[in-house]
Amino acid sequence: MSLRDVREDITRWAGRGDPIAIATLIAVRRSAPRPPGARFAISGTGELAGSISSGCVEGDLHERLTALLGGGAPATVTYGITDEMAAGVGLSCGGEIDVLLDPYDPGDPVWHRLWQLQEAGAPSVLLTGAAASTRSRHLLLEADRSLGTLGSAEFDRRARSRVNEWLDRSDAQVVELVRGDPESAVFVESFVPPPRLVIVGATPIAHALCAMAARTGFEVLVVDPREAFLRPERFPGAAALDARWPDEALEALDLDPRTSVVTLTHDDKLDEPALESALASRCGYVGLLGGRRTQRKRREALRARGLDEATCDRIHGPVGLDIGARTPEQIAVSILAQLIALGRAP
Repeated sequence: MSLRDVREDITRWAGRGDPIAIATLIAVRRSAPRPPGARFAISGTGELAGSISSGCVEGDLHERLTALLGGGAPATVTYGITDEMAAGVGLSCGGEIDVLLDPYDPGDPVWHRLWQLQEAGAPSVLLTGAAASTRSRHLLLEADRSLGTLGSAEFDRRARSRVNEWLDRSDAQVVELVRGDPESAVFVESFVPPPRLVIVGATPIAHALCAMAARTGFEVLVVDPREAFLRPERFPGAAALDARWPDEALEALDLDPRTSVVTLTHDDKLDEPALESALASRCGYVGLLGGRRTQRKRREALRARGLDEATCDRIHGPVGLDIGARTPEQIAVSILAQLIALGRAP
């Protein structure tokens, strides 16, 4: 479970004065049940929250975190099935993981500010020291401010210089702030709003895709100037419905690298301005419904509008993975599968 998932328990324990220790999954090699950023926390009264694995390492982690609360030192622990650990704790999935063990300090202003940002849905980046010299230190980065320190002005400066890069992604990873220097290793977590999917065209495919994508964690916006098709009851999973023309609607949005635009109208009056606006933006994915003839016609129209071949090559068309989809629901599955395969999903 992620930091967001255990936040409520952690703040409740801290509110009553319990000491708290947290295990953070910071690296995965081969396969593992959970991604980096998963948390397992314990309170001084014996309560538990979260999970690092499917249950195969939590017992050992509980003992280590209990020892940490008793005065032990923060540490990084590696688990996995190796020759040395064959008779000990291992991962049934055959992977190997690194877990950071740290005490939680409720008085650290980094945590207070991070909880505020998460409540507001505002983006931020949390850096946690992953080396002996930086362990138990935290640096919180926002687009225009920083809070906390990694204990080194040089490390803080290098981290600050990369904030925009990290705010454009939603993963978690260990990074060496100084290449080749393991003492500069930090665990970087990007807490950003969910990726957006802008669907142009309130069609039956859009109806199915909106429902699936919303359940998968996308913030979905549906754009169509044909208000008769853009009825709220058809798109209950949408975060917003926009009845403006596609170019006007898209130009009003900040189409950043974490935004995907899919055009499903089969109408050149709607497809072309939508594609032109999407391709002129920083959005990370542009998909166009239609077979080869439609793809060719749309590209010709875009080139007539002044777009070059390289820009047109950003279009994924026909949109979706080739799984032999026929029905609107199947096509929606193929589109969502492509977004997931290309790393566009949460």
